[in-house]
Amino acid sequence: MKNILVFVCITFCTMILAQNESDKSDLKVRYYMVMAPDSTLLRNENEASVFSYSLLCNAKKSIYADEGAKKYYDYLHDNAGNYGVLSVNSVPRSKSSVYKDGDQIIATLPIGRKDLYRFEEPALKWELIKGKKKTILSYSCNLAKTTSDTGKVYYAWYSPSIPISEGPFRFKGLNGLILEVYNEEKSILITAVEIAKVSELIEPLKYVNIFDVKDKSKFLKKRKEVMEDPNSNNLQSKYRATGPDGQEIKIDRRQSTVKVKENNLLD
Repeated sequence: MKNILVFVCITFCTMILAQNESDKSDLKVRYYMVMAPDSTLLRNENEASVFSYSLLCNAKKSIYADEGAKKYYDYLHDNAGNYGVLSVNSVPRSKSSVYKDGDQIIATLPIGRKDLYRFEEPALKWELIKGKKKTILSYSCNLAKTTSDTGKVYYAWYSPSIPISEGPFRFKGLNGLILEVYNEEKSILITAVEIAKVSELIEPLKYVNIFDVKDKSKFLKKRKEVMEDPNSNNLQSKYRATGPDGQEIKIDRRQSTVKVKENNLLD
């Protein structure tokens, strides 16, 4: 009986250890994402916005997010969503993330300034382009092309010498690590700037408030509504504008100069 208990204990500990190891990263890849208002990205970088992300990954799991987002949401989760004690500088520039577990790719993306939506991304189908080579961070890369489920065309440089089928955002599934991605309009460029061997925990970001829609079509529908009418959620605002005579000025809240450009939608 004693031997059986020892065997069960050893087996259980081995299973826990194996599970913990599967949640640890093999690599950390830092990427810069450059977004331009139109196709001027490669011609006028002064008009572009630059974001910094990191990818923690192993052969089965990964998390891709703003480098400060994990710390930010860990704090909110552990402090009951108390935003008041955080400085403006601690808020990450991007609240989006992509978590991969096996074949499942879960994206969390914002709509508007506050709302976050989580859904599953379909896997991309890649077309390998022969005869194209490029060196990124001293790694020889091949070129591939894909068309997303929303009809957008992307190109990716990947390195077979790093045999992990991973990459930034939802761009995964090639025979090697993706080190650079850009869209057909050349308004978005994501490129690796550093690769390191690290052992860190791979887990989803601990968002405090989130709409878990599961079906991506619901996210796309809601995003389209907000793009066409950015102020649709503010129609019941208690604030009113008045003129010099004290009369209320009627404002069409459905008119807004804030528009999201189609070329900057990364899906």
